[in-house]
Amino acid sequence: MERRVGLRGRTDFAVTASNGFFARRVRAVEISGTGIVLDQGRVIALEESPLFLRLEIRLPERCRPIFAVARPVHTYGQQQAFRFIKISDVDRLTLAEHLDVVHRRGAELN
Repeated sequence: MERRVGLRGRTDFAVTASNGFFARRVRAVEISGTGIVLDQGRVIALEESPLFLRLEIRLPERCRPIFAVARPVHTYGQQQAFRFIKISDVDRLTLAEHLDVVHRRGAELN
């Protein structure tokens, strides 16, 4: 079992996920500075899991999207957890600020 680093929190915003051939809109349901959990809207089979995805993350309080590359960590039902493998330090800080906003609105951080 992997050890988590940093805080994570429940959220809900749009993400565009692309495997290089196809792009689709999904929902982010949990976020941290090191990864994201996406609700794909359907059950994900293990063989469907890409090696990595390019993500365009649209935080509700920001005008500019965040761009990241992430690899799948695990899948459960419609939700799939990803670890960021390429994301700028500025964008990691922006995600931490989003967690702060979510926490101030009453969401619990883990």
